[in-house]
Amino acid sequence: MSYPNPRVHRDPRAFGILRELLISTSQDALQYTPMGGGTVARRRVASMLRRRFDIPYGYRDVLLTPGATAAINVALTALFRPGDEVLVITPCWMDYFLYLKHLGITAIAVPSAHDKRLDLQALLAAAGPRTAGVVVGQPSCPTGVLHRADELKELASTLEAIAARSGRRPLLISDEVHRDQVWGSPSFTSPAQFYPDTLTVYSFGKAWSLQGQRLGYLAIGPHLRRHDDALMRSERAIRSTGVCAPTALLQLLIPEIVDLEPDGTSLREDQVALRRVLMDAGYAPVEADATAFVYASCPPGATDWEFVTALAQHGLLAMPSSLFHETGFFRMALNVDSSRFGDVARRLSVTRQEITGKPSEARI
Repeated sequence: MSYPNPRVHRDPRAFGILRELLISTSQDALQYTPMGGGTVARRRVASMLRRRFDIPYGYRDVLLTPGATAAINVALTALFRPGDEVLVITPCWMDYFLYLKHLGITAIAVPSAHDKRLDLQALLAAAGPRTAGVVVGQPSCPTGVLHRADELKELASTLEAIAARSGRRPLLISDEVHRDQVWGSPSFTSPAQFYPDTLTVYSFGKAWSLQGQRLGYLAIGPHLRRHDDALMRSERAIRSTGVCAPTALLQLLIPEIVDLEPDGTSLREDQVALRRVLMDAGYAPVEADATAFVYASCPPGATDWEFVTALAQHGLLAMPSSLFHETGFFRMALNVDSSRFGDVARRLSVTRQEITGKPSEARI
């Protein structure tokens, strides 16, 4: 339950469509496309974004990329320079800091509040004259916290305050790769709806359990298109980084799935069940509404690395929160279905008892 390659295929529709496309597509359709992707697929993505978020994206504002990691690299390469500072809200996906360091951009970690929601006072305090950008996960990985509309409005106000103080408007990178894995009750809101200088990153692969096929995009806020050369620089970055575009076959898939919403029924059921397993075993999972992850605090008496090492000795693999740039927690990926949760509960309970010396009250 560590690496997010699910053995549970929750909605097979995209895979079924891809299989049919492979059978019916001619070889002529599998040739080079423009660096930012074919026009038809980009138009369909822009149209979806306009309808869903009421933001006037055009097709050139959407750059198709081989996965969200490529989209993030394109954005950082195109729109930031060595010596810039980028504030990264933590805990976060592990590799932001690697990309920033590689590009000579200073990364500054800004810890979330104790409940893993945005700490905007900490964000304001961390900003300085060289602050060029902010990276936020919406929803957050690894915690699964989905930021509410009122929080995102306050985030926009905080970014405006940073701009007023320094004379430089920070760009906001909104990592929305888990956008279609909302299993709780709140609806999804994008930061781009409140802050115009937003670059949105998305992954079709994550939504449909096809992440190894690498299919995503970078959406550039139309405000940036009008007031900057962000689009031209991003298109050039696609070439200079060697990122190019997704395969031609996957670009044919986009028009078929862009308006589909993955069925989250089984994810919701498994989230509720695994969280109950953790609580019964004496653990405290972070309250969340999205992603296929559960993030929980480690038992007292062990660091996160010590805890996951002990857990692994009992045959259960999880990730320590140090990988996500904070300590004291662990992340489990919902890679198996609920038929295995009894076994998971036993391994969690035995490990906790070994570390704390206290018996567990878990119902196994």
